[in-house]
Amino acid sequence: MSDLDRALQDLCGRLGGVRAAVVMESSGIEVAAWGEADFETVAAELAELWSAAARAESVGPGLRSMVLEADGEVWTLTAVGEGYVVAILTGQGVPPGKIRFHAGEWARALREEFT
Repeated sequence: MSDLDRALQDLCGRLGGVRAAVVMESSGIEVAAWGEADFETVAAELAELWSAAARAESVGPGLRSMVLEADGEVWTLTAVGEGYVVAILTGQGVPPGKIRFHAGEWARALREEFT
């Protein structure tokens, strides 16, 4: 387990209610993961959605976060550095704002990992 995997596991433990999480390059390449999921597929699909939203003129430059809700599950995506995104899967009872805040703090603490 890499240092980044351990850091992601720690973040998920502090948040509570997290089912899975993945740090990925914005191109969809998995960098670190925690929990149970098909991370290769998840990372590729979420990266495609992230990229599409980032390209949308109505969104504007500098996409920082995105929330996807479906069938009782919520993916909260947060930019964590130039070209990196952390995607965290929870149930609907966990506030996405809490996820975004803690993911941002986590990324700032690990700034060197994402440059």
